[in-house]
Order: sequence, then structure tokens, then C-alpha cells
Amino acid sequence: MTLPDLPLFLTDFFDFLDNPIWRAWPFNAGYGDHLLPALARLAFVIIIMGAILLFLRFLFGPGGPLRDKEMDREAEEERIRERAELDAMLESGEISELEYKVRMKGLKD
Repeated sequence: MTLPDLPLFLTDFFDFLDNPIWRAWPFNAGYGDHLLPALARLAFVIIIMGAILLFLRFLFGPGGPLRDKEMDREAEEERIRERAELDAMLESGEISELEYKVRMKGLKD
């Protein structure tokens, strides 16, 4: 394509986009004649957002390659401290054994 052909190409391209089918793609103003295309667009957006969230979870989630190791260390120290407090509360009789087990389940790794 040469530079003199560019205006003709752009004119044809914008004429193509002005076609009613493509004018508001992928998010048009309404449902049109059928509900299925709108649901397909919604499913497409949900899939894309889900893929982005899973990718971020992989990168920054537990054990992720970009996760700050300091966060894991601090969380482990906090968990150890809370377990020690629960053990002390059980030994002193402040909580029952059932409540101890329930709270320890919440502190599992």
C-alpha cells in the first residue's frame, strides 16, 4: 500500500465500520432482535475478566512468582502468635475445647 492509496483505504474501512451490524459492536444499545447475541457478549466479557483474575491470582497469589515474600513471613508470624494465644486461653480455661477447635480450624494454613 502506498501513501496515495491511504485515503481510499480509510474511506473503505470507515464505510465498512458504518455498516449497522458493526456500528456498535460488541456493546450495542439494546438486545436487537435476539437475546442470544447479548448473552454471548456477556459471556465473552465474563470469560475475559475471569482469565485476567486467574492470571493475577497466579502471579500474586500464595506461592506466586511476583508475590512479596515479606507478606508470607508476616502472615506466618501472625498465625503462630494467634495459635500461642489460643493455647494459652485454653490452658487458662477462658475458652472451651470446642471453641478452641473451631478457632484453630480458622487458623489453618
